[in-house]
Amino acid sequence: MKAKLSILIAVFLSICAFAQSADGIIKNNLARSGGENAWNNLNSIILKGEANINVDYSYPIIIQHQRPYNKKVSFIIDGKEVLNEGYDGKNGWTYSEIQKKNVVVPNYIPDAFDSDLLKYKQKGFKLNYIGKETYEKGKQCHRIELLKNKNQSFYCFDDKTYAVVFEENKDEILYYHDYKTFNGLSFATRIIGKPKEGGEYVIKFNTIQINPPIDKKVFKF
Repeated sequence: MKAKLSILIAVFLSICAFAQSADGIIKNNLARSGGENAWNNLNSIILKGEANINVDYSYPIIIQHQRPYNKKVSFIIDGKEVLNEGYDGKNGWTYSEIQKKNVVVPNYIPDAFDSDLLKYKQKGFKLNYIGKETYEKGKQCHRIELLKNKNQSFYCFDDKTYAVVFEENKDEILYYHDYKTFNGLSFATRIIGKPKEGGEYVIKFNTIQINPPIDKKVFKF
């Protein structure tokens, strides 16, 4: 009986250690990327750069995002701004080549302004430490599962810098590279996306504006 009890205690302590380790990794990530308070005080952002779609096409890209959900993603094609994705607080929008105008996207689910990692407990997520793995030659990361009902995603944090090196969800894997600091907050400036249905895209950012004023008219589509 004592032996069984000792095993149960050991298992329990091991589970607690993993939970603390996973929580500690996220705390390290937030601290090293600018601090939790600074991320909480981020209310708007404008990112500008270049998007390479399936290697064959490259366009300037502008992303404008405002707390809590307002969003506009546009490509500059032949000198004109073309809406790729937008949310006005009620509906999702995109540009229709057939109708030659912006149209409502049925059943659109808006992206939250914050990362799910920020205040994950308050958002109802559970955290599971999966273990270490090699993500590049000579480099390892901590793999963590973030779970809420059927919403499951994985994050891998570099074991030295604690920066997120890739994120995996049911739709795609996102690889994060070339971190740079803008107004005290650290962002990956090159993102490689690999949808699970196939293909690949690369987004490179050259400017990121922190808490810029954005007119509400921007999100009228």
